[in-house]
Amino acid sequence: MMTALISLSGTPDAAVQESGVARLEILHGLHQSVSLLLDNPVYVIGSAVPADLVLGDADVAEQHVRLRFSVEHVAIVAIEALGDDVTVFDSLGQRRVVNVGHGQRISLPVELLVGQSRLCLRSTRSARPIPAVSRRLALLKWPALAALLLLVTCATAFAFRAPAESVRHSIADSVPGSSVPGKNAPTLSQARSWLEGALQDARLTQLRVEERGGQLNVEGAFPAAQKSSWLQIQQAFDTRFGQHIVLTPNVQASTALAAPRVRFQAVWFGRNPYVIDEHGKRVYPGALLPDNWRLESIEGNQVRLVRGDERFAFTL
Repeated sequence: MMTALISLSGTPDAAVQESGVARLEILHGLHQSVSLLLDNPVYVIGSAVPADLVLGDADVAEQHVRLRFSVEHVAIVAIEALGDDVTVFDSLGQRRVVNVGHGQRISLPVELLVGQSRLCLRSTRSARPIPAVSRRLALLKWPALAALLLLVTCATAFAFRAPAESVRHSIADSVPGSSVPGKNAPTLSQARSWLEGALQDARLTQLRVEERGGQLNVEGAFPAAQKSSWLQIQQAFDTRFGQHIVLTPNVQASTALAAPRVRFQAVWFGRNPYVIDEHGKRVYPGALLPDNWRLESIEGNQVRLVRGDERFAFTL
């Protein structure tokens, strides 16, 4: 899943626009259709933390590529290949390869192949304003042209009298991701509830979801046979919430996990929950069980066990 330590501000203000903002769009791959606003001058893309943007696609190195956005030039990015080669397609469609250990400065927009993921970077900053003195000189030099443009503008205004508000809505509707920030945006709790439900439906309850710094983190290990289910959940999450909520996965596929050799006669889910073991004794969360398993928690309709990085859940 994609995940990231990236700001998801909806629309940058003027101060941000001058500080090196670009928009990253995922064109192809596991996180296809995700669009993120980048508001820092430097980002590292890879497959694991501490990369700023984490991709779950195949062939992505842990720290694959570094992006440096120019402060002086509004539409220039420096691409540095850190962990593997990066294929670049410029605005004319010309292909070039940035070999690992090397860098390339290129104008935006630009498309990148990072492993099996295809990304697009677009500048969101306006060109530097023309100085006031230059504007005055231009007006003094071309008064006749200005008058002519005014006449043309007035004439065309009668031909195209669509309400300004309708035009603005039409333009906004035609541009992906241009909806009003915050309008109908899902909340973190809604995204978490959906994700936990999807994990339970896919029998991936050994994965835990946590909220950290306004983002969702998923941790744990799952049987290798369930990898496709996990990838489908990631892709579905990105489609539903990717433009508003960042999901950072810290999961791995493991060999088939044998069920712990423990037997419970009953479970109490009320206050101070506990289980009754095969000997008729009460066992509370935190207690050690056979084969170095530990009773981690009793909540919802599950009894969770943990052993190192391994997790197992009995669903009742």
